[in-house]
Amino acid sequence: MDSPPRNEALAALHQRYYADLVRLAFALTGDWGLAEELTQEAFVRARRRWGAIRRAESAPAYLRATVVNLARSSLRKRVKEVKAWLEVPAPRQTEPSVSTDVLRALARLPRRKRECVVLRYYLDLSEAETAATLGITVGTVKSQTARALQRLQPLLSDSSPALGGRPHGGESTP
Repeated sequence: MDSPPRNEALAALHQRYYADLVRLAFALTGDWGLAEELTQEAFVRARRRWGAIRRAESAPAYLRATVVNLARSSLRKRVKEVKAWLEVPAPRQTEPSVSTDVLRALARLPRRKRECVVLRYYLDLSEAETAATLGITVGTVKSQTARALQRLQPLLSDSSPALGGRPHGGESTP
């Protein structure tokens, strides 16, 4: 069972450093959601390794180093993900038409936003079906999709075919 001093020390560290660590992670990753996840993971690791932290004064440095290392790992993973998307061959004629430009633009989205857009517009799932597939709320699907479309808009010209062959902007032009 946890000792009260450890719990109190971790609670005090969380209270004092959480916001600073989230800002650090955001500065390294550019993604608030990921920054919060990395910071939470840093505290989980600090809790697990509390016995290895010899002096309480060293804990903030341990947390910062952990956030930096987690951010590096997530960026390496993201680079691999983007490279994989860039290597996606042009779709065969039997597949729904999705331009290479659209695939490359999708690759630049964070994972959750990309998932929402692909499920909603490529697979044509409803918001509820998308939420169920991803294990998130319908409200999250709506907000993530809206933000993703805002990010995609400057990446794609008006002449680019949208996902699933739909015209850009969701409406057909005569």
